[in-house]
Amino acid sequence: MKKMTRGIIALILLSWSAQVQAVGDFQLWTELKLAHPFGKSPWTLHWATENRFGEDASKYITFNTTLGFDYKAFKWLKGGLFYRYEKNRGKAGENRIFPQADLTTMFGHVELSTRQRFEIRLFPDDTRFRYRTRFKVGVPVAASPLSYKPYVSEELFVEPGHGGLNQTRFIVGNTFGFRKDKITFDLYYLLRRDENNPNPWTNRHVLGTSLAFKI
Repeated sequence: MKKMTRGIIALILLSWSAQVQAVGDFQLWTELKLAHPFGKSPWTLHWATENRFGEDASKYITFNTTLGFDYKAFKWLKGGLFYRYEKNRGKAGENRIFPQADLTTMFGHVELSTRQRFEIRLFPDDTRFRYRTRFKVGVPVAASPLSYKPYVSEELFVEPGHGGLNQTRFIVGNTFGFRKDKITFDLYYLLRRDENNPNPWTNRHVLGTSLAFKI
């Protein structure tokens, strides 16, 4: 089991380091999440905060915090409504409201999921709308005292009136579960591509972590 853990971490880090060497720059994203299920109720309250560091992880670039809830309508379907405040260095703060739907199913030993999110982005002098669609493939591995779920995902960002498809995010990572997944730690490499007019698509390489608790 320890060999498997080291192998997964090494794969992520090697993939990330190879990309960093190619571009000479990377970002670090760290996130803390709390989820509070209401007993056997289908409702769950969520809170999260994230800090991002850019320019070889030497400068603080982004803070955001998110609060919301989701409702598990079926075993395979959850719907939710969330609010996020985000502040990027050198820019005005953004208030964001987004309903979303998560669909998940098992295909043998493989977990297939998709998240559909519609964002209302409120800036001091502008209101913008964005659609985000994410597809994810994971392989849950039940083990003790740790569980594992290596995965890959692809997310597309579409913003009408602001370039249409203007961002993509490809992720490869692994989720480690502790105490029957009441505590999870996510370690991943993310390749982010942004369309910056009039420049061509720009790549950003990210090493990310996310620590989550169910309370």
